[in-house]
Amino acid sequence: MKRFSRISLMFLLALVVLVGAAVSVGAQEVDLVTAASISDNPAAIEKAMGEDGTWIICPTTDMTFSSELVIEGTFHNKDDSSRDIYRKVGPYDQDDDHNVTERYTINAPQFTVKSPNLKFQGGIFVGDVLVEANGFTIDDATVVGNVYFTKAEYKDSFVTEEGGQVIGETKVQADVDLVTGASVTGNPASFKKALGPDGIWLVAATNDLVFNSEIVVAGKFDNEGEVARELALYKSDENHNLVERYTITAPQFTVESPNTIFAGGYFVGDVYVKSNGFTVEDATVVGDLYFASEEYKNSFKTIEGGKVLGETKVVK
Repeated sequence: MKRFSRISLMFLLALVVLVGAAVSVGAQEVDLVTAASISDNPAAIEKAMGEDGTWIICPTTDMTFSSELVIEGTFHNKDDSSRDIYRKVGPYDQDDDHNVTERYTINAPQFTVKSPNLKFQGGIFVGDVLVEANGFTIDDATVVGNVYFTKAEYKDSFVTEEGGQVIGETKVQADVDLVTGASVTGNPASFKKALGPDGIWLVAATNDLVFNSEIVVAGKFDNEGEVARELALYKSDENHNLVERYTITAPQFTVESPNTIFAGGYFVGDVYVKSNGFTVEDATVVGDLYFASEEYKNSFKTIEGGKVLGETKVVK
């Protein structure tokens, strides 16, 4: 009797595996051979986009991420190394005849594409896309934001299929200028990252930028032997004349880097200074300016018409 029970149990388990290999869930069929990641869990989807993730990623509901999404690693179609290099993100549902029945929206500050031959199909991405690989494709899908390419080569290999579209700019955006050591960008996520402790001493915007959370300038940097950090929010001509000013909007701008210069543009929001040497040069703070100590306030200065349209005081 026990032997019969064990045989029956083994048969049932085998049957479950065979049936499970072809069961339909959400946007795609679950195929145990091709190892698809099909989930309504944002954390699971984000993990599946990593180097140790899956070749196909299928969100089954709308998703919002507060930080950058990165898809990286080289994969093959259906996880078969004999097939072409290929990866797919498909936020949609379909019927038995493969007609799209529902499209899902992914919201994130930035979607960075490092996997070659990535196809974004069927859904909507709200945010900017930064492409660092060849073969990016938008297939019957929409990007509500800009698509930037770090090389002309990547842009040249980019295609849209079946009505795929970008509601924004599509251009080569060289984030790093190796000659000046500056981060020059119009991308919010890249701009915010460049201000961090692992960023660059000079961060220059190429357009207006809006942030929903605090911006922090952190780290100690050097420019030609002197401690310095600069945010350049303007465009200049060949004779270094300022021809355009850009506006940064955020709830708060926290300055932790010593000798930070805010130059040429506008900051809309309050500034909280936690270091010495903060300078507003030919720029405007449309908000209050708070200092964490009297020492920091005493080292603050405005030059070339820089001004603060609010209170300037120490707040401990």
